[in-house]
Amino acid sequence: MAPSFTETKSLDPASLLKLVLLLGVVLLVVGIGTRVRLEEPLMLLRRPALALRTLLAMYVLFPALVLLLVGLLQLRQGVGAVLLGFAVSPVLPPWAKKGTALGARGDYVIGLELLSTVFSLLVVPLMIAIAERLFGVSIDLEPRAMVLVLLATVVLPLTLGIGLARFFPHHAPRLGAVADRLGSVVLLIGAVVLLGVHGPTMLAVIGEGTVLAILVVIVFGLLFGELLGGPDRSIRAALASATVSRHPAIALLLATGAFPQEQTTVIGTVLIYLLASLLLPIFLMRWCR
Repeated sequence: MAPSFTETKSLDPASLLKLVLLLGVVLLVVGIGTRVRLEEPLMLLRRPALALRTLLAMYVLFPALVLLLVGLLQLRQGVGAVLLGFAVSPVLPPWAKKGTALGARGDYVIGLELLSTVFSLLVVPLMIAIAERLFGVSIDLEPRAMVLVLLATVVLPLTLGIGLARFFPHHAPRLGAVADRLGSVVLLIGAVVLLGVHGPTMLAVIGEGTVLAILVVIVFGLLFGELLGGPDRSIRAALASATVSRHPAIALLLATGAFPQEQTTVIGTVLIYLLASLLLPIFLMRWCR
C-alpha cells in the first residue's frame, strides 16, 4: 500500500542524513562511470589468475581471518557480526576513485568493483549459514534489501555514468567532474554530521577488544591484498585498499539482522571501522616509505 502524504512528509533527521550520504555516493559513482571506457574487456576478464587472487584475498582469506578472530576473542555482542558483515560486503562504491588515485588502471578498478558486487551476493548467504552454525545466532536478512542497496549505490549510478560517456562523449568529462565535486562535498558534510551525531556512540563501543579487533582485521586485510596483488605495485596497492574498503550498508544489514537489540553497538562499530579503514592505510603507507 502506498504511504500517505502525511507519512512521506514526516522525514526524521536520521533518514534525511542517510539520503544525503546516499546522494553523495551515487554522485561519485556516476562520476566514475563517465570515465569508464569499454572498448576492450575489463582487466579481470583478460587475466583470470589475477581475478582468482583478488577473490582469494577479499572473499576467502579476509572472511576466514574474521571468523577466526571472532571465534577466539570475547567481543561485545554485535561487534563480531559487523566485522563478518564487512568481510563479505562488496567494495565501497566511492573506492574506485581512490583505486585510480593509487595508480591502478580504470579497467581493473571497475572490474574489481563489479566482480565484488556480484560475488558478494553469493558469499553473503554462505556467511550467514556459517555464522548461524558456529555462533548459534539467527540472522534475519531480507535478500531484496541487499540487492536494492547494491543496485542503488553501485549498478544503476555506474550504468548511468557509462551511458553518459557513451551517448554524450563531449559533455561527459564535464558532467563527471561536476558529479565528483558535488558528491565529495555532500559526503564530507554528511560524514561530519554523522560523526557529530554518533560520536558518543563510537566512544561507548570502545573497549572489550573492539578497537584492537578492528585494527587487526584491517592490517591483515591490507597484507592479503599486498601479497596477492602480483608484481604490479599499483594493483597491489589497489587490491590492499579494496580488501578493507567494504560497503557499510551491507554490514549494517547483516549485523542488525543478527542482533536487532544492539543497534548502538552496531552503528558505533561500523563508524569506527570506516574511520580506521580510511586512516590506517595512510599511516601504514607513510611508515613503509
